[in-house]
Amino acid sequence: MTGPAPRRHVLIVGAMKSGTTTLFSLLAAHPRIAAARPKEPGYFAFDDVAARGADWYEGLFGFDPARHDWRLEASTDYTKAPFADGVRARMAAHPDAAFRLIYIMRHPLRRIESHARHTQVTGKEVGQIPSPRADHGLDSGVSLPSLAVARYAAQIDVYADLWAAGEMHLVALEDLQTDPARVMAGIWTFLGLEPPPLADALPQANRARTGRMQMVRGWDRLARTPLMPLGRRLLPERLRRAIRAGLHRRVEIEGRFALHPEEERLLLGLLAPDLLRLRDVYGVEVERLWGLRPERLAGADADAGADAGAGADLPNRV
Repeated sequence: MTGPAPRRHVLIVGAMKSGTTTLFSLLAAHPRIAAARPKEPGYFAFDDVAARGADWYEGLFGFDPARHDWRLEASTDYTKAPFADGVRARMAAHPDAAFRLIYIMRHPLRRIESHARHTQVTGKEVGQIPSPRADHGLDSGVSLPSLAVARYAAQIDVYADLWAAGEMHLVALEDLQTDPARVMAGIWTFLGLEPPPLADALPQANRARTGRMQMVRGWDRLARTPLMPLGRRLLPERLRRAIRAGLHRRVEIEGRFALHPEEERLLLGLLAPDLLRLRDVYGVEVERLWGLRPERLAGADADAGADAGAGADLPNRV
């Protein structure tokens, strides 16, 4: 007598600000994939979310075994160790589940800049936990969570067992942008799916913005009533977008979100050991992708510390 068929999940686990939303959109369009709503539940990252239970989590996907092969979600908190910890253990405890992971990365310095801009808008770096920082601009330094997220090899280490078993697939945003057909073909093979037709242009989700959208005063109370979930279920997407646009106004984001050369040198020195492992252990072509040679960067943090002045302690400010 055999047990139940495993619930198959594909998780886009990060890295934050590396194209996870774009990749989620591309995968969610496949007819054999049931995408979670919301796309980023963070179920395995936090005890309070996991306490909602396996039935709650499985109910996010609208999975139909007659139509779907995979459940899909994309929670970047799954690669924010040690600030979101215990993810792998929670996954292992999930009943009757088989997981495949996709991890998408980008140039670590560009990711850090985008992270700073994003958290300046949201005020949150890990889950829905408010950040203790009043300012996330780079004049206030690079946060420790941001630096941890940029240590890609260390984040992959959390899933070393899945990597060794061939259940983890690595992608670079730069490759997805320049050769999407090849990257997506690799993902479809990884998931054992026939590829659907690929759109001519990638969806540009979560692009860097110079401003943020703030709800018009008074309408925020309406957003918290039962009318809003009802509207999301009943109204067409185009009409929902028009309503959202009418209820928001653009507010400029204040702060600096581009690293200075001396800051880049310091950060690359700090990241060099991780980049070396990313290349040699996990096979990521860091020189081809990002023009980075870890051996040449290894002493940069010490050199930069002597001449970077006020920016020398940049990553240590929280």
